[in-house]
Amino acid sequence: MKTVTQRLTAATSVAAVLLVFACNKNNSSKTNSSIPAGQSQLSLYMMDGPVQFTKVNIDIRQVAVEIDTADQQSDQDHDDQWDDSYCGWHRDKSNKSVIWDTLSITPGVYDLLQLRNGTDTLLASGQFPSGKILKLKITLGSDNTIFTDSTTSYPLEVFGPNPYFTVNVSRVSVASVASNDFKLWLDFNLARSVVFWNGEFLLKPYLVVFNDQVTAKVQGQVLPSGAAALVTAYNATDTLYAIPFWNGQYQFRGVPAGTWSVNFKGRGGYQDTTLANIKVDSMKVVKLPTITLHK
Repeated sequence: MKTVTQRLTAATSVAAVLLVFACNKNNSSKTNSSIPAGQSQLSLYMMDGPVQFTKVNIDIRQVAVEIDTADQQSDQDHDDQWDDSYCGWHRDKSNKSVIWDTLSITPGVYDLLQLRNGTDTLLASGQFPSGKILKLKITLGSDNTIFTDSTTSYPLEVFGPNPYFTVNVSRVSVASVASNDFKLWLDFNLARSVVFWNGEFLLKPYLVVFNDQVTAKVQGQVLPSGAAALVTAYNATDTLYAIPFWNGQYQFRGVPAGTWSVNFKGRGGYQDTTLANIKVDSMKVVKLPTITLHK
């Protein structure tokens, strides 16, 4: 079991979720005419799940959104009720305008390792009464497993008494497509979500929302493919991880502005290499030079 523990320490994952939804306060003047009046559109995609396990299977049963359906005039008259930190975070939780609405999804087991470096899959979609999105709630089933090699699997138990987790939605994380059509990216970080404790793998989901249209992407290629490199971007406040495709291409999404270093850690005797002082600005694609690792 020692080997498994060491893998968990060294192996980290970022699985993201793309959300398209609506929130009344926005910067877009147009609407999506195909959406009925009084309704808003939500589509949910999963993507980007690099890890050095062979499979991380997550059993997703339900996706719901918490909405405040208070009309726009009421919102303007009582704007002090709304916390600017969240998209419609209502301080008066007794207000009956706050509802939960369930989206239409295909329930099932999703291997996050099939969704990496920007690849995505539609998870949920639907329309719901227009309003301010307060939270997301994702309910998991019991068929969660993790594979440490091609044949060895372990149960991945959901931590805590509840089979679901919720995520607050920040206004600044919302990308406006139209006044009734928005986008949000949800970063499912398995590095912090998977814990090995007392002989068991536990899942305690850790998620962060971000706006892919106002954050940077960092792209590149590391060779040879036989090096099976783990790519780590880091600075004083954050660490991101990626595992390249078979051709060595990798990508980080939702990279905050700042100065970063990128480390390329090879296996099988290949030596590590680091690129330093990489400047990242918002809404920019940073393309790094091709890195070739040597023994």
